[in-house]
Amino acid sequence: MKIKSAGLLFLLLGIAGAVNILPNPSFEVWLDTLGVNMPLGWLTSEFLYPGSAVKDTQSNSGDYCLCLLGGDTMAFATSLTVVRSGAYYKFSGFALVPGGLGGSFILQFLTMLGNPVGTPLFIPVYYSNSYRQYSHWVTTPDSAVFLSVSCLALPGAMVYFDDVTVDDTTLQGNQEEFQLDARGSMKRRKLVMLSRERWTVTDGMVYDVLGRRRADEWLNAGVYFKISP
Repeated sequence: MKIKSAGLLFLLLGIAGAVNILPNPSFEVWLDTLGVNMPLGWLTSEFLYPGSAVKDTQSNSGDYCLCLLGGDTMAFATSLTVVRSGAYYKFSGFALVPGGLGGSFILQFLTMLGNPVGTPLFIPVYYSNSYRQYSHWVTTPDSAVFLSVSCLALPGAMVYFDDVTVDDTTLQGNQEEFQLDARGSMKRRKLVMLSRERWTVTDGMVYDVLGRRRADEWLNAGVYFKISP
């Protein structure tokens, strides 16, 4: 589909508001990697302790969720996303803790080489008879390039996690600057969220979230910055 047909794309952006940048946030997609079943985009303790991080149907939304079962040690799941220096992000996650022992969400900024930046943020999750939402605003330090998001269950605890997101609220703030003409073409374009598998770029300069200019004719789904002539 040509970029000139992006009217529907931007209408979807306006409806969705802020854009989540964390992969597979609702744990709907699972892959059998080297015989270990893990949610796409997440590294879990299942590789070390079989049965500690499994797919479950007791979800907050969708069909599946992540169930962490802490045995003699903690159970965990970790994902990573690219962030921009000085930008504000809203973290949100849902957890169901049926027993007395719980766990936490852990957020840690990292440099390009993977070194920690600042103090990790711990968000404890407690007993609840239904899913409870936990949220927190974070600001990217100047030297940070990545944000690590982890779900953790204490030894002996069972915790269900679902709908874990990191929203880039700057996309929501800029969406009002987009305008559609009578033909459905964009008059001004600053941010682009490509929600289809492949798109073609015909004019202007396009950059990915790492700040690299993309001269490829075809782009995969993702978040891009576009400067039009």
